[in-house]
Amino acid sequence: MLQSLSIITITFNNPNELLNTYNSLESFRKAGGQHIIVNGGTTIKHLISDDCLLLEESDKGIYDALNKGIKLVQTPYLMLIHSGDILVAALKVLEEQLVTMNEKQLDILLNDCTIEFGTGKRLMSSINWKPWMFKLGAQPPHPPTIYKSAFVANIKYDINHPVIADFDYLERIFRLKPLYDKGKQTLVFMSAGGATSSGFKSFFKVSREFLSLKGNLRGALIFITRPIIKFIQMI
Repeated sequence: MLQSLSIITITFNNPNELLNTYNSLESFRKAGGQHIIVNGGTTIKHLISDDCLLLEESDKGIYDALNKGIKLVQTPYLMLIHSGDILVAALKVLEEQLVTMNEKQLDILLNDCTIEFGTGKRLMSSINWKPWMFKLGAQPPHPPTIYKSAFVANIKYDINHPVIADFDYLERIFRLKPLYDKGKQTLVFMSAGGATSSGFKSFFKVSREFLSLKGNLRGALIFITRPIIKFIQMI
C-alpha cells in the first residue's frame, strides 16, 4: 500500500536538517514509497542515494517548490514533509491510513503532529478543528495531512502569499467540499522556526498577510481569533 504514497520534501541550503528528514524516511523508501526532494539551493546529490526522485533547480520560494513537487507526483496519494521535519509514525500506521482513504474514497485525511515548543514539544491536533474555523484564521495541521493526488492536482499554492500560502491553499481545497475524515494519528514531528511559528516577528508578518488576503475587517478579526484557535489546537 505504501507504493501508493508520495512524500514531498523541499529544501534550500539546510543539509543537516534535510538529512534528518531523509533518514527518517529510509524505511518508507525501502518499502516502496516514493520520496520526492525538491532542492532550490546548492546541490545535495552527494548526500543522498538514488532511492528518491531529486529535482534540483532554482525556485521562487517554499510554495513554488511545493508546486513543483506536487507536479511530479504519480501516485494516488501524497504528503508534504518539509526539510527538518521527521516522520514518526510506524509504517503500519501509514498503511492503515492509506487503506482508510481508499476504502472510504476520501480526498483528505487529517492527522496530528508534534511541534518543537520552547525546550519541549506540544501536540498540534486536528481533532477540534472544523472547516468553519478558516473564518477565524485557523487551518488544520498541514504536514500530517494526506491528500488524494487527483483532487489537489490542479490546485496550486499562491506564491504571492509567501507566509500564509499554506492557509490559503487548504482553505481553497475545503471550498471544493472534499470528502475528509480525521485519522487521529501523530504522523510528523515538526522542528521549530517555520514561517508562521517563529515568535512575535512572524506573528505580525502573518497578520499583515491576512490583512492583504482578507481585507481590513476580516484580517482584524483573524488577528484576534487566530492565536486563540491555535492554542485550542495545541493540546
